[in-house]
Amino acid sequence: MKLNCLTFIVTESLSTENGFDFGHTAEELLVKTAFNLKIGIECLALIVLAVGVIRAIMRLLATRKVISRPRSLCSVRLDLGKALILSLEFLLAADIAATAISPSWDVIGKLAAISGIRTFLNYFLQKEVQELEGTTPKKSH
Repeated sequence: MKLNCLTFIVTESLSTENGFDFGHTAEELLVKTAFNLKIGIECLALIVLAVGVIRAIMRLLATRKVISRPRSLCSVRLDLGKALILSLEFLLAADIAATAISPSWDVIGKLAAISGIRTFLNYFLQKEVQELEGTTPKKSH
C-alpha cells in the first residue's frame, strides 16, 4: 500500500511540475517495444520462408537429372512444408506481440480471425508433413 501511494505521489509530482507524464511515456515505450518486436519477428518469419523457398528451388533444379525423381520431390515438399510451418508460427507470434498492449475489441477480433486461419493452415500443413515423413523412404548407405 505504501509503495502504491509513493508511486502515485512521484508520478503526480513529475507530471504536474515538469509537464512530464510518466504513465503516458511508459505506455508509449511499451507500445513501441511491442511494435518493434512484431516487426523483428515478422522479419524472422520472412527469412525462414525465403530460405525455405530458395532451398526448395535449388533442390528442384538439382533433381532434374535424378532417377528417383518422385522420392526427391517428396523430400523437397517435406522441407518446404517444415519451413512454411515455422514461418506461420513466427507470424502468429508477431500478431500476438502486436496486440499484447491495450488491445481494443476490434483488434482482438482481427487477431482471433488471423490466428484461426493461420492455425487452420498450420494444422493441415503439419498433417501433410507428417504424412510425407511417413511415406519418404529413408536413405540407405
